[in-house]
Amino acid sequence: MSARRSTLVTALLACLAASAGCASPGAEVSSDPPLSPALPFAEGFEGITSFPSLIPEDGSRWHGYQLQPEGNEAQVVFDRAHSGGNSLRFYAAPYDGVSASKADLELGGLQFQKGDDVWFSGWYFLEEASDSKNLFLWDLEETRRWNSPGRRIYLSGGEALTSDLGKWWGGEVFRQPVDHTVPFPKGAWVELVLHLYLSEGEDGLLEAWQDGALVLSGRGQTLPTKESIYDRMQVGITANGNEGQAQVLIVDDIVLSREPLR
Repeated sequence: MSARRSTLVTALLACLAASAGCASPGAEVSSDPPLSPALPFAEGFEGITSFPSLIPEDGSRWHGYQLQPEGNEAQVVFDRAHSGGNSLRFYAAPYDGVSASKADLELGGLQFQKGDDVWFSGWYFLEEASDSKNLFLWDLEETRRWNSPGRRIYLSGGEALTSDLGKWWGGEVFRQPVDHTVPFPKGAWVELVLHLYLSEGEDGLLEAWQDGALVLSGRGQTLPTKESIYDRMQVGITANGNEGQAQVLIVDDIVLSREPLR
């Protein structure tokens, strides 16, 4: 991590921790439409004791979540953090073959459109599982269109980072080179950094770094249409498509920015 980036991320997380708000238990969504968050947006999950506190009714922090089916969980934990004292743990049951299993946190009110750069960084701790194929880790979506299409990051065969233009016909899947795939580590903290240049054409770009190493780079469509606006980010287990394996994922130190994080 560069000194400039380290200073930026540390300052953002410290600032946010100092101003953490609370919400009544059970809050699922905040304002409608959500407030547009100031960017860079940073979240270290400090200063709170429960998951609902992340989703205040005034829409000033996160804006919603998905926990389905019943029994999936999201909770603040205090015994395993990348930095500080808190992190966020997600549990998602195996895919039942019908409806996706989800456990994630949603940030709405975004305004990313054609020609924009999107930068994301986060620390992920994927607990040991016999198989984590088809585990989705991050989505950027356009909720104004039916089915909310957008770019997604997931683990494909070999448990390697992959990206598709989900819920949209014809979007190219960006994969790691067949002869040089790098599995996503388990049982350890891993830094995931993403960069997207948004376009509906061949000049779009997606890059993904795993612990500082560029493991995925794809040129092509990163936006459903030239009029599309990505207005929601989902972090966590945005879908567990694995029919045989429940998944547990812990996240910490999230940053979303228009400016480079590498």
